[in-house]
Amino acid sequence: MVKAIALFDLDMTLLNDDKQIAPENVAALHALRANDVLPMLSTGRNLWELHDLFRIGGLNSAIGANGADIMYDGVHLMQQPIGQPQIRRIVKMADEHNVAMAFFNDQHVAVTRRNAATERNFLGFVKQPHPPVVPDFYEHEPVCMMLLFVPRTPAGDAIGAEFKAAFPELAFYRNAEDTMDLVNNGITKASGLAYLMRRPELQGVPTYAFGDGNNDIEILQAATVGIAMGNALPQVAAVADYQTGDYLHGGIPDALAHFHLI
Repeated sequence: MVKAIALFDLDMTLLNDDKQIAPENVAALHALRANDVLPMLSTGRNLWELHDLFRIGGLNSAIGANGADIMYDGVHLMQQPIGQPQIRRIVKMADEHNVAMAFFNDQHVAVTRRNAATERNFLGFVKQPHPPVVPDFYEHEPVCMMLLFVPRTPAGDAIGAEFKAAFPELAFYRNAEDTMDLVNNGITKASGLAYLMRRPELQGVPTYAFGDGNNDIEILQAATVGIAMGNALPQVAAVADYQTGDYLHGGIPDALAHFHLI
Protein backbone atom coordinates (compact mmCIF):
# COMPACT_ATOMS: atom_id res chain seq x y z
CA MET A 1 0.00 0.00 0.00
CA VAL A 2 1.34 3.43 -0.95
CA LYS A 3 1.20 5.79 2.02
CA ALA A 4 2.65 8.83 0.21
CA ILE A 5 4.13 9.90 -3.14
CA ALA A 6 7.36 11.89 -3.48
CA LEU A 7 7.82 13.61 -6.85
CA PHE A 8 11.19 14.86 -8.06
CA ASP A 9 12.22 17.28 -10.76
CA LEU A 10 15.56 16.33 -12.34
CA ASP A 11 17.92 19.14 -13.35
CA MET A 12 19.16 21.08 -10.31
CA THR A 13 16.89 19.02 -8.05
CA LEU A 14 17.49 15.25 -8.09
CA LEU A 15 20.49 15.30 -10.44
CA ASN A 16 23.98 16.64 -9.85
CA ASP A 17 25.96 18.66 -12.39
CA ASP A 18 27.03 15.46 -14.17
CA LYS A 19 23.33 14.67 -14.75
CA GLN A 20 23.55 11.71 -12.39
CA ILE A 21 21.58 10.92 -9.24
CA ALA A 22 23.94 11.70 -6.36
CA PRO A 23 24.65 8.74 -4.03
CA GLU A 24 22.76 10.35 -1.13
CA ASN A 25 19.73 10.77 -3.38
CA VAL A 26 19.95 7.17 -4.61
CA ALA A 27 19.94 6.05 -0.98
CA ALA A 28 16.96 8.31 -0.26
CA LEU A 29 14.97 6.85 -3.17
CA HIS A 30 15.52 3.31 -1.92
CA ALA A 31 14.67 4.37 1.64
CA LEU A 32 11.38 5.82 0.40
CA ARG A 33 10.36 2.52 -1.15
CA ALA A 34 11.31 0.67 2.02
CA ASN A 35 8.99 3.05 3.89
CA ASP A 36 6.07 2.46 1.44
CA VAL A 37 6.50 5.88 -0.17
CA LEU A 38 6.34 5.85 -3.96
CA PRO A 39 9.18 7.86 -5.56
CA MET A 40 8.28 9.33 -8.94
CA LEU A 41 10.00 11.62 -11.41
CA SER A 42 8.30 14.88 -12.41
CA THR A 43 10.23 16.33 -15.28
CA GLY A 44 10.44 18.10 -18.60
CA ARG A 45 12.53 15.16 -19.79
CA ASN A 46 10.90 12.47 -21.90
CA LEU A 47 10.41 8.83 -21.04
CA TRP A 48 13.22 7.50 -23.26
CA GLU A 49 15.63 9.80 -21.39
CA LEU A 50 14.79 8.21 -18.03
CA HIS A 51 15.76 4.55 -18.47
CA ASP A 52 19.15 4.77 -16.74
CA LEU A 53 17.72 6.91 -13.94
CA PHE A 54 14.93 4.36 -13.41
CA ARG A 55 17.51 1.60 -13.11
CA ILE A 56 19.85 3.48 -10.78
CA GLY A 57 17.10 4.89 -8.58
CA GLY A 58 14.85 1.84 -8.49
CA LEU A 59 12.10 3.87 -10.18
CA ASN A 60 9.25 2.88 -12.47
CA SER A 61 6.93 5.91 -12.53
CA ALA A 62 7.23 9.37 -14.06
CA ILE A 63 5.32 12.45 -15.10
CA GLY A 64 7.35 13.24 -18.22
CA ALA A 65 7.37 15.92 -20.91
CA ASN A 66 6.07 18.53 -18.44
CA GLY A 67 2.92 16.46 -17.91
CA ALA A 68 2.27 15.35 -21.49
CA ASP A 69 3.56 11.77 -21.06
CA ILE A 70 2.93 9.54 -18.03
CA MET A 71 4.28 6.19 -16.86
CA TYR A 72 3.00 4.53 -13.70
CA ASP A 73 4.34 1.31 -12.20
CA GLY A 74 6.14 0.50 -15.43
CA VAL A 75 3.06 1.01 -17.64
CA HIS A 76 2.87 3.81 -20.22
CA LEU A 77 -0.52 5.28 -19.32
CA MET A 78 -1.01 8.37 -21.41
CA GLN A 79 0.47 10.73 -23.97
CA GLN A 80 -1.00 14.03 -25.17
CA PRO A 81 0.51 14.90 -28.56
CA ILE A 82 0.57 18.39 -30.02
CA GLY A 83 -1.59 18.76 -33.13
CA GLN A 84 0.10 18.59 -36.52
CA PRO A 85 -1.50 21.86 -37.72
CA GLN A 86 0.04 23.73 -34.78
CA ILE A 87 3.42 22.10 -35.38
CA ARG A 88 3.39 22.95 -39.08
CA ARG A 89 2.62 26.59 -38.28
CA ILE A 90 5.25 26.92 -35.59
CA VAL A 91 7.93 25.20 -37.70
CA LYS A 92 7.19 27.64 -40.51
CA MET A 93 7.57 30.57 -38.11
CA ALA A 94 10.77 29.09 -36.65
CA ASP A 95 12.25 28.72 -40.13
CA GLU A 96 11.39 32.34 -40.89
CA HIS A 97 13.30 33.38 -37.74
CA ASN A 98 16.19 30.97 -38.48
CA VAL A 99 15.43 29.22 -35.17
CA ALA A 100 15.92 25.50 -34.54
CA MET A 101 13.29 23.26 -32.98
CA ALA A 102 13.35 19.80 -31.41
CA PHE A 103 10.54 17.23 -31.40
CA PHE A 104 10.10 14.69 -28.58
CA ASN A 105 7.98 11.66 -27.87
CA ASP A 106 8.40 8.72 -25.51
CA GLN A 107 10.80 6.96 -27.89
CA HIS A 108 13.23 9.53 -29.29
CA VAL A 109 13.98 13.08 -30.46
CA ALA A 110 14.81 14.88 -33.69
CA VAL A 111 15.69 18.47 -34.60
CA THR A 112 14.88 20.70 -37.54
CA ARG A 113 18.50 21.83 -37.85
CA ARG A 114 21.83 21.55 -36.05
CA ASN A 115 23.53 24.70 -34.83
CA ALA A 116 25.53 26.06 -31.89
CA ALA A 117 22.42 26.32 -29.70
CA THR A 118 21.35 22.71 -30.27
CA GLU A 119 24.90 21.53 -29.58
CA ARG A 120 25.10 23.52 -26.33
CA ASN A 121 21.82 22.04 -25.18
CA PHE A 122 22.27 18.38 -26.05
CA LEU A 123 26.03 17.94 -25.82
CA GLY A 124 26.59 20.42 -23.00
CA PHE A 125 23.49 20.92 -20.83
CA VAL A 126 21.73 17.54 -20.92
CA LYS A 127 24.89 15.61 -21.89
CA GLN A 128 23.31 13.46 -24.62
CA PRO A 129 24.28 12.60 -28.18
CA HIS A 130 23.05 15.18 -30.64
CA PRO A 131 19.73 14.12 -32.21
CA PRO A 132 19.36 13.52 -35.94
CA VAL A 133 18.13 16.31 -38.19
CA VAL A 134 14.64 15.26 -39.35
CA PRO A 135 12.67 18.41 -40.19
CA ASP A 136 9.43 16.54 -40.97
CA PHE A 137 9.60 14.20 -37.92
CA TYR A 138 6.17 15.39 -36.78
CA GLU A 139 4.57 14.24 -40.04
CA HIS A 140 5.32 10.62 -39.18
CA GLU A 141 5.39 10.40 -35.37
CA PRO A 142 3.49 11.87 -32.41
CA VAL A 143 5.14 14.85 -30.71
CA CYS A 144 4.27 15.43 -27.07
CA MET A 145 6.85 18.18 -26.41
CA MET A 146 8.98 20.56 -28.45
CA LEU A 147 11.96 22.77 -27.77
CA LEU A 148 12.28 26.22 -29.28
CA PHE A 149 15.93 27.28 -29.45
CA VAL A 150 15.81 30.94 -28.43
CA PRO A 151 18.47 32.16 -25.96
CA ARG A 152 17.82 33.85 -22.65
CA THR A 153 18.82 37.28 -24.01
CA PRO A 154 16.73 40.40 -24.73
CA ALA A 155 16.64 39.47 -28.42
CA GLY A 156 15.84 35.82 -27.71
CA ASP A 157 13.15 36.72 -25.18
CA ALA A 158 11.60 39.09 -27.74
CA ILE A 159 11.41 36.26 -30.29
CA GLY A 160 9.96 33.98 -27.63
CA ALA A 161 7.28 36.58 -26.89
CA GLU A 162 6.32 36.62 -30.58
CA PHE A 163 5.83 32.86 -30.52
CA LYS A 164 3.79 32.99 -27.33
CA ALA A 165 1.49 35.61 -28.84
CA ALA A 166 1.09 33.63 -32.05
CA PHE A 167 0.38 30.29 -30.32
CA PRO A 168 -1.94 30.75 -27.33
CA GLU A 169 -2.89 27.08 -27.66
CA LEU A 170 0.61 26.13 -26.46
CA ALA A 171 2.33 26.57 -23.10
CA PHE A 172 5.92 27.86 -23.06
CA TYR A 173 8.39 27.19 -20.23
CA ARG A 174 11.83 28.78 -20.00
CA ASN A 175 13.91 26.05 -18.35
CA ALA A 176 17.35 26.49 -19.90
CA GLU A 177 19.59 29.20 -21.26
CA ASP A 178 19.07 28.23 -24.90
CA THR A 179 15.59 26.71 -24.98
CA MET A 180 11.94 27.02 -24.18
CA ASP A 181 9.79 23.90 -23.64
CA LEU A 182 6.48 23.76 -25.53
CA VAL A 183 3.49 21.55 -24.71
CA ASN A 184 -0.25 21.85 -25.20
CA ASN A 185 -1.76 24.69 -23.20
CA GLY A 186 -3.19 23.34 -19.95
CA ILE A 187 -0.58 20.58 -19.75
CA THR A 188 1.63 20.92 -16.70
CA LYS A 189 3.28 18.64 -14.21
CA ALA A 190 0.25 19.38 -12.02
CA SER A 191 -2.19 18.19 -14.70
CA GLY A 192 -0.13 15.00 -14.95
CA LEU A 193 -0.35 14.56 -11.19
CA ALA A 194 -4.12 15.13 -11.25
CA TYR A 195 -4.46 12.45 -13.95
CA LEU A 196 -2.53 9.96 -11.81
CA MET A 197 -4.35 10.77 -8.60
CA ARG A 198 -7.67 9.72 -10.16
CA ARG A 199 -6.50 6.12 -9.89
CA PRO A 200 -8.48 4.39 -7.11
CA GLU A 201 -5.39 3.14 -5.28
CA LEU A 202 -3.92 6.66 -5.10
CA GLN A 203 -6.95 8.68 -4.07
CA GLY A 204 -6.34 10.45 -0.78
CA VAL A 205 -2.61 9.65 -0.77
CA PRO A 206 -0.53 12.72 0.26
CA THR A 207 1.96 14.05 -2.28
CA TYR A 208 5.30 15.81 -1.76
CA ALA A 209 6.73 17.58 -4.81
CA PHE A 210 10.32 18.84 -5.16
CA GLY A 211 11.47 21.39 -7.74
CA ASP A 212 13.49 24.48 -8.58
CA GLY A 213 12.32 25.87 -11.95
CA ASN A 214 9.46 27.55 -13.72
CA ASN A 215 7.86 24.30 -14.85
CA ASP A 216 7.65 23.18 -11.19
CA ILE A 217 5.43 26.02 -9.99
CA GLU A 218 2.09 24.35 -10.71
CA ILE A 219 2.97 21.01 -9.17
CA LEU A 220 4.41 22.61 -6.04
CA GLN A 221 1.09 24.41 -5.66
CA ALA A 222 -0.98 21.29 -6.41
CA ALA A 223 0.88 18.85 -4.15
CA THR A 224 -0.06 18.31 -0.54
CA VAL A 225 3.37 19.76 0.26
CA GLY A 226 5.43 21.72 -2.26
CA ILE A 227 9.17 21.74 -1.52
CA ALA A 228 11.49 24.22 -3.22
CA MET A 229 15.18 23.46 -3.45
CA GLY A 230 17.58 25.95 -1.88
CA ASN A 231 18.67 26.91 -5.39
CA ALA A 232 15.08 27.44 -6.61
CA LEU A 233 14.15 30.52 -8.58
CA PRO A 234 12.57 33.19 -6.34
CA GLN A 235 9.16 32.76 -7.94
CA VAL A 236 9.33 29.02 -7.29
CA ALA A 237 10.36 29.39 -3.67
CA ALA A 238 7.52 31.89 -3.20
CA VAL A 239 4.81 29.28 -3.93
CA ALA A 240 6.39 26.44 -1.92
CA ASP A 241 5.27 25.27 1.51
CA TYR A 242 8.85 24.50 2.53
CA GLN A 243 12.35 25.25 1.26
CA THR A 244 15.17 22.80 1.78
CA GLY A 245 18.90 22.93 1.02
CA ASP A 246 20.25 23.12 -2.49
CA TYR A 247 20.62 20.21 -4.89
CA LEU A 248 24.35 19.75 -4.22
CA HIS A 249 24.15 19.72 -0.42
CA GLY A 250 21.62 17.12 0.66
CA GLY A 251 18.48 19.15 0.14
CA ILE A 252 16.38 16.14 -0.84
CA PRO A 253 17.25 13.71 2.00
CA ASP A 254 17.07 16.55 4.52
CA ALA A 255 13.52 17.43 3.46
CA LEU A 256 12.42 13.80 3.29
CA ALA A 257 13.68 13.30 6.84
CA HIS A 258 12.00 16.53 7.96
CA PHE A 259 8.62 15.20 6.76
CA HIS A 260 9.32 11.71 8.18
CA LEU A 261 9.21 10.07 4.76
CA ILE A 262 12.55 8.35 5.35
